[in-house]
Amino acid sequence: MTVTANVEDALSTVGVTVPDADAAANFFASLLGANRVVRYPGRVSVPIGLSGVVDFVSADWPHQPPPRLVDIGTNHLCFTVGDIELAVSYLDSRSDVTVLGDVIEVPEGPIAGNKWVYFRSPWGDLFELQQWPEEPGYFHETQARLHHRREDIASALLPTCRGLDHTGYSVPDLDAAIARLVTAHSGTEVLRTDIAADRGFMTAQFDLDVEGTSRMAMVSVGDLNIELFEHHIGRQEAPRPLTANGGNFLTFRHGGAARLIPSSL
Repeated sequence: MTVTANVEDALSTVGVTVPDADAAANFFASLLGANRVVRYPGRVSVPIGLSGVVDFVSADWPHQPPPRLVDIGTNHLCFTVGDIELAVSYLDSRSDVTVLGDVIEVPEGPIAGNKWVYFRSPWGDLFELQQWPEEPGYFHETQARLHHRREDIASALLPTCRGLDHTGYSVPDLDAAIARLVTAHSGTEVLRTDIAADRGFMTAQFDLDVEGTSRMAMVSVGDLNIELFEHHIGRQEAPRPLTANGGNFLTFRHGGAARLIPSSL
């Protein structure tokens, strides 16, 4: 896999606060097949793609539980794979992760044909797997494109892993978050869709006792795909600070911090 040659020259940085930066970075890098990590005091950088890095930062309160996926400001990272069933089989064989629910194939809309499932990491954060079809539904609706990586990474522990598909965020205002990425960071809005889920589905697929609706969009900035959710599920916790477990940040070399959540970055 071709990755950022120098993490200091990265065009985008996805930051995630975790209980132990070293352990989280090693876990992520091994699944992804990254051949190196760069360590700093309290922070570990993992190069991704041609121009990005994921920074894992050690939390001041490592025993704090992670936020829920639907809470404002929560981030998740998603791997793209060529064979999601094979990847799930591998994760099921590990004792330190838990796959949640079943592999879901989207039947219609802009992401028709997409298959996805979430899994819980050793420290409790949720990660996602996605397998895209050769021609996702949105190909027939727009000329805009996400970055779909089509080659398996031989060094990845996760079978048929092709890289990081996207970084995802729960935001309070979908339209404002999209506008920020488009105007301040030269992003391209690629697709939008609406989702409804009952309590049984949310419990099985996300381990969450909630129900409601969500508005979702995907935006590309450089070679980074960004997934945005505006959830309507009742009470949501406020964004966590960067020093807390589950805190996060997103920055671009040109344009600085992507302020997707007011006053949180």
